[in-house]
Amino acid sequence: MKPEDLPQQLIKALLPRNVRRKVNRWYKFRTADYILVSYPKCGRTWLRVMLSNYYVERYGLAHGALLDFANLHLQNREIPRIFLSNDIPHTVIPPEAISVDKSAYYDRKVIYLTRDPRDVVVSMYFQRTRRDTNYTGKLREFIFAREGGIETMIRFYNVWADSFPKIKNLLLIRYEEMKADPEGTLAGLLQFLGHNPDREIVHNAVDAASFDRMKNMERDNAFDRSWLKAGNVNDEESFKVRRGKIGGYADYLNKEDIEKLNRLIESRLSPVFGY
Repeated sequence: MKPEDLPQQLIKALLPRNVRRKVNRWYKFRTADYILVSYPKCGRTWLRVMLSNYYVERYGLAHGALLDFANLHLQNREIPRIFLSNDIPHTVIPPEAISVDKSAYYDRKVIYLTRDPRDVVVSMYFQRTRRDTNYTGKLREFIFAREGGIETMIRFYNVWADSFPKIKNLLLIRYEEMKADPEGTLAGLLQFLGHNPDREIVHNAVDAASFDRMKNMERDNAFDRSWLKAGNVNDEESFKVRRGKIGGYADYLNKEDIEKLNRLIESRLSPVFGY
């Protein structure tokens, strides 16, 4: 059982299920030392596992412990409380439903993880069809749908880009840079979190979170988390750790759809992200 602090225990014990999640989210947001924000399918699980691996070795925690807000902090106070947020109630919404008010983040320490939205939208399609199984349409229909498709993603990215200059303590991590230099990315994150990273442990943490190892762990349900279990061990597209390929969207789309996506990215996405 993952350890929780007293307020979380009281929230779970005293509040009805229909309000418990909202109150718990509010509590975590208000008390977190750092907030990690990303749109779903941007590589947060990988980053989370690398960071957890580092803490496990650095502080002698139980092998396989996975960062979940304050659970590692309660075992060693040098580990900060990190709230992982998608900052979006659910992804099946039109662009105009995304809140533009990010003022609650301005005085917080924020890590923002981003990824090429073309890769994200394809990965989201497989999440919705092979894991959540709550979408039955075709890939092209999903990508260009107003609710939850590329337009929603671009709006989300742009709202956050507009907020970046107002956030006093911000670390922007690009998935593509993390893929090219995972050790450098993890070390930079640890420095932002107030640590002096041990380079040997960083190397070990990255190595233990290699794509193949994480996929095998998911196949074996070694994470012991329902959301980190393969939808179907015989279907590679149903894994949480699916492909992780940069530019992999091109393997699933025809030339016309790729050109349409590129035009949308070039004309409407903030240049802050470099896509």
